[in-house]
Amino acid sequence: MSEHERIRELLPLAASGDISPGELRAVHEHLSRCESCAGMYQDYGVLGSALRSLPTPQPREAVVARVLELAESRLGRSSANPREAFILAPLVVAGWLMAVATWPFARAATVWIFTGWRVPHGGLGTALAFYSILGFILACVSALAVGRRARIVGRRI
Repeated sequence: MSEHERIRELLPLAASGDISPGELRAVHEHLSRCESCAGMYQDYGVLGSALRSLPTPQPREAVVARVLELAESRLGRSSANPREAFILAPLVVAGWLMAVATWPFARAATVWIFTGWRVPHGGLGTALAFYSILGFILACVSALAVGRRARIVGRRI
């Protein structure tokens, strides 16, 4: 792309004042040498000032009031669903309790691994592994549910 083409692309931005000082300086240098670009720059300036003089359309007050009413009702409906809290609370409590209760088993497992003590197959070892996995899954589901709920209500965690 030649300098002339690049400056032509910058002319509308320069006329509206939405250009960096360095680019504006390059445009003005080019305009001092190029009459066709200088004419285009003047045309853009006239067009921009005419557009700025036009009134900005505003919506009717009834439309604004109705949109606000709909938004408030939808936000209120999503944040005031007691069934979701009824389902979410026990899930979160169970997940965190299982995660906390699993902590001693995780510490014991690290001791078993580092000391070379073999965990018996089946029986208690299998039950502990299942319990730990279940606690981890419940904790993950709880975290996802809390995050989804916060996103619906519009809160940040």
